[in-house]
Amino acid sequence: MVHELDKAIEVAEHIRRNKLAGIVITNKRREELWSYVVELLNRLESSSQPRISFALVHYETLQDSLKSFEIEIARKSALIKLYLDGNCVFEQEGLLGSKLNDEIALKRGIRESLKLYSINMKFKAE
Repeated sequence: MVHELDKAIEVAEHIRRNKLAGIVITNKRREELWSYVVELLNRLESSSQPRISFALVHYETLQDSLKSFEIEIARKSALIKLYLDGNCVFEQEGLLGSKLNDEIALKRGIRESLKLYSINMKFKAE
């Protein structure tokens, strides 16, 4: 289940607590986008082997730690980061806007990034 985080300290704790932690920074005020991202992340989280724990955060919560271009991306779309043992190993700026294409792109990107760390990521069919 995707968690919504309200404070920067919660984001840091999520990254520290989970071996594979996904953080998606987006705009909560854009309800359609927020719902789309929640649905996408729930599908990825439920099918990932080993499990990725995803969390969603409103971009204003992390505004002090983001670069200006990251704020713009998160305000309009989404900034997706995957952490392995506390280190960012994958980042995607923006979404394609198609559920199938976004899911395929994220699965491929995550899988390829984790190969470098000898992690064989699988996504089971739903």
